[in-house]
Amino acid sequence: MIRRPKIRSVITVFIMLFNSIVLAEDIAPIDCMIEPNIMVEVSSSVEGVLESLTVDRSDEVKKGEVIATLKSDVEQLNVRISKERLKLSRAEYGRSIDLYRKKVITVTEKDKLHNEKRLYELDLENAEANLDLRRIKSPIDGVVVKRYFAEGEFVETRPIIKIAQLDPLKIEVISLVSNYGKIVKGMQAKIVPEFGDYPDLIAEVVVVDKVIDAASGTFGVRLELANKDHSIPSGLKCKVYFIPETISKKIIESLDESLVEAAAVETTVNTEHLLLKETSQSEELTCTSIGPFKEQLELNKLIAELGQEVQKAEFRSETETKTNYLIVSDAFETSQAAEAGMKSMKAAGVKDIAMMKQDSKNRIALGVYRQKNSAEKRVSDLRSKGYSVRLKPQHRKIQTYWADMLYKPVSADAVTVMIPAAIRNSCDDSIKLSLLNNE
Repeated sequence: MIRRPKIRSVITVFIMLFNSIVLAEDIAPIDCMIEPNIMVEVSSSVEGVLESLTVDRSDEVKKGEVIATLKSDVEQLNVRISKERLKLSRAEYGRSIDLYRKKVITVTEKDKLHNEKRLYELDLENAEANLDLRRIKSPIDGVVVKRYFAEGEFVETRPIIKIAQLDPLKIEVISLVSNYGKIVKGMQAKIVPEFGDYPDLIAEVVVVDKVIDAASGTFGVRLELANKDHSIPSGLKCKVYFIPETISKKIIESLDESLVEAAAVETTVNTEHLLLKETSQSEELTCTSIGPFKEQLELNKLIAELGQEVQKAEFRSETETKTNYLIVSDAFETSQAAEAGMKSMKAAGVKDIAMMKQDSKNRIALGVYRQKNSAEKRVSDLRSKGYSVRLKPQHRKIQTYWADMLYKPVSADAVTVMIPAAIRNSCDDSIKLSLLNNE
């Protein structure tokens, strides 16, 4: 249970520490821009006709994933020819060993066949490498920003696709020379975007330029901002508030943007009074919904820690259905037939395939996609090559847990400190009315 005097003393000590450090460091907020960490325009190392483009704008891609292919009939044929030559050469070399043991041929003749086998192995490696050049792969984990070509167009050295890496995001800042030595590598900063509701964004300084631009009296700083779920778009203007290393990150994250600015710019204001002054003494209760939580136990623990600050709390759960799209082949009569079909697909350059047993039938799985349009493109591409495949939606239910709670205005500080802004939501009128009726 959290008691108000304890919260007040913690925040008071924090504000005193914050003010003393800001007065010493005097780093004012600086304008910034949120940008992709890496922006790559992917092109082909060889010329050719674009046969397939498996991704579209806003699709997520993984490093090494095939995102486009060029027509490769000749290269595939060369691979098959090389395999057959190597197969014959290996058979001849195997017979030569027996003949040599029986002293029918000389060691020179045996070594000659061995060298021929090795040359055919290298010839196969070369053919497979040439075939692989016609599969364009993503060099990074990222999101597709733009497509420059469509299927059937002739590709030269120009880019085919532009990909942006959005985790982490990059923030470039130009600071006055007066801040040199105050901003250091490893320092944290609160990022406040110009638009959108993105609370508690904490970035880390990763680069501080060691050369100052004499003409402008400035130096560059780069920060990185984690963005694992890609919820923060790039291209937003922002402000950066540098946090002295001695201040607790957890407390900073709970502060409102206006309080950070007040502490950083107007340090002579009585910030403690600003943080701790009571809201209206009216007995009207405030309603807040918190969630979603993956575990009911985690939610129960948080409500228990709030203790007497909460006047009334009710729990509820919600079930969300998420859909993935599985691409499968038609059923094969036996597992051996399925294995043969998979080998044939691999030899033809089809990637990301695996054996699977579904409904007691042997099938080939050709990928699982989160985006339906990407899955449909994959199906269309495979069917154009003569493969009989179909799309199977896979639905899975995800349960989340929520708590709706009522508290007095005097408990607002406790709720703000204990519950991150990202999981605090305004109650619907119907939820508040239900809680009041059940008092």
